[in-house]
This record gives sequence, C-alpha cells and structure tokens, in this order.
Amino acid sequence: MRHELLTCLTGMSILLVGACGRHPDLELDLTKLNFIESNDVFTNGLTANGLTANGLTANGLTANGLTANGLTANGSGASTVDPTQLRLNDLGSISLASLTLSGSPIELATLNGSTIEGKQRELLLTGTDLIGARMNATLLDGTPIPLQIEDVQVRNGVTFYSIALLTDLGPLAMCGTAGDAPIPALAVTGYWDKSATYVHDTARFTFGCVNAAIGKCARWGYQPWATGQECRNNSCKTRALSDWHRACVRLVRADYCGDGIAHTRAGTFINIYDQLNIQQSSSPGWELEAEWGQDGGSCISHTRWVKANNLWTETDLEYVQTHCPDRLASTKPAQCDLSHSTYNTQFGFNKSDSERPLLRNESPQYQ
Repeated sequence: MRHELLTCLTGMSILLVGACGRHPDLELDLTKLNFIESNDVFTNGLTANGLTANGLTANGLTANGLTANGLTANGSGASTVDPTQLRLNDLGSISLASLTLSGSPIELATLNGSTIEGKQRELLLTGTDLIGARMNATLLDGTPIPLQIEDVQVRNGVTFYSIALLTDLGPLAMCGTAGDAPIPALAVTGYWDKSATYVHDTARFTFGCVNAAIGKCARWGYQPWATGQECRNNSCKTRALSDWHRACVRLVRADYCGDGIAHTRAGTFINIYDQLNIQQSSSPGWELEAEWGQDGGSCISHTRWVKANNLWTETDLEYVQTHCPDRLASTKPAQCDLSHSTYNTQFGFNKSDSERPLLRNESPQYQ
C-alpha cells in the first residue's frame, strides 16, 4: 500500500503530578485527520506554532527522546520553552505506577490494549475518566516534561489521547495540530531506546503520535496489542502483531542498519505490504527497497533517498556500506532471491518472527 511518511518516532515517558480541567482549544477531532482512510496516502509534516512533529537533526532522527532546545522546567511544574525551538522527534517512556489524577495517585494502573486503566478510591478509571490527568514526561536523557491528557476518544476499539505539553506560554499539542485540532496519540506498552530498539516493559508505556512512526504503524493495522493470522495451505498460525509493528517502525524511518539512524524525510511516498493481508501492495511500479524485520532492513536493493539529510557528507548507501554492508542485497544474492525469501509464507511459515523479514516496501530513489 502506498503511503506518505512522517519519519519520526514519537512517544513520551510520563509521571503524573496533578490535574485540571480540559483546555477549550484542544478538542480532539479525528475527522479532521482523515483517520479512517486506511487505504490512502496520508499527509504529514504538520506543524503548530513552531512546534513540529517531525524533522531531521544533524545526525539523523534520534530514536525515542524529545529534542527540546531551550526547554527548562520551573518550580511551578510547567515548562519554560520557546515553542519555535521545540521539536518533537522522538520521546521516552511512561511509568504506569506514577499516574495521578487531581493530586491523588491512580492505583493498579495498567495498559489494556490501547487503553489506560486504573483505580482511585476503588473507582475504576478508564477512557474519559482520565481527562485532566497530568504527567511528568521523562525523556531518555532524564529531562522531565509536564504533560496533560486533554481529551480521549475511542474509535473502532482503539483509544486515542489528545496530549498537551504544559508550558509557561500555555498548553501546546504534543503531536502538533491538523485543521486546528490536536493530532492524537496512541498508548503502546513498553518503550524504544536511543537505537530505536523496542524494550518490552509492562510497567511502562509510550505515547505514539498517529502522524509519526509508532502511532502511524498502529494506524496502518499493525496494532501491537493485537494478533493476525498467517495461513499456508490448510494450516494457520496466530501472529503477534507487536512484531510487525516493530518492523514497521524501522521501515517508516528507513532505519536500515537497525541502529536508530533514520534515512528518510517527511512526505516521502513508499509502498508497504505484508503476508498477513493487513497492507497490500498498490503496485505503483517501483523497485523493491528492502525487506524489514524487528532489527531493521535486509536485502536492501536501494536506499530511499540518495542523501536524506543534506548535512551528511556521505550518501545513505555509503552509510549502509560502512555500517551494515551485510544487509545489502548485493552481498547475499541467493538469500535475497525474492521468490525464495523467508518473507514469503511458503518458506517462512515455520520460522520465528525474529528470524524472518516481516514486511517489504518499494520506493523510487529520491534525489
């Protein structure tokens, strides 16, 4: 399926510290995001008052932390931040044990699928009960960032959260805005480290913006809390879509070497498909770019861009040749024969998800 990509990996680590009412300017309206268009091209690169939800840094996109130049915290629990200097590339992780509401802790907090649940004085809290909850996001470098749940909606069984970054200049939509509505986020168990490697931790979770890698892959159908079916002849196996989701995050970011360095830009069109009939090829006539697993690319035929970041001195292909040359299709022509790859159900059916590529994508080579 052809998609237009936003290249960042967006999530955040949270420690709730209080609560207040819903901000009137941050109503969650998924209809303004064309969210239901599961088989179409999505528009990305959205910005809000200088707060960008995507962008390449000098050393490529960082993996799962907030790039926040000029960001400081004051004693009131709000952030002093120049919004024009704040860039949400990737964020940290959230401790479920830290949630509070109206100044009181939320007990036994868990993530049930995409929904945060907990108790407060024996009262079950879920969904819209958590509107107004505040959180201290902790970035991968330990920097605390105060956040607040502004709104909650459930669509097709998936819970979406509108998250505001609290600053001395007022609340800012964490994921940016589209049509004056905040772009929502999904809650995903665990977190991604600086190499964009997923860390399974049921005590922590990540907010993934739906216009960035983590949330986008869930939107595309690779919901990490769900399962899918893969069938060969008269036999079917249940597959954990969390594995496909992690492979998708690598693919979206063109993280060829699986080291957290992205090689793509916002607004780049690709064609992505799988063997589970979640995403099907739109057959645009492009060449195969690569196969993808949880650890990055394999059988790389060409890079998506000649040089995704013009500040780099080397091309993207030269980066792969230097850092992970064994992932190039040219180094393993027999293994990378597309008709015999374990990506195909015929040959990969009895392989573990960690031993085979799970996704393929095609692209032109952008200059």
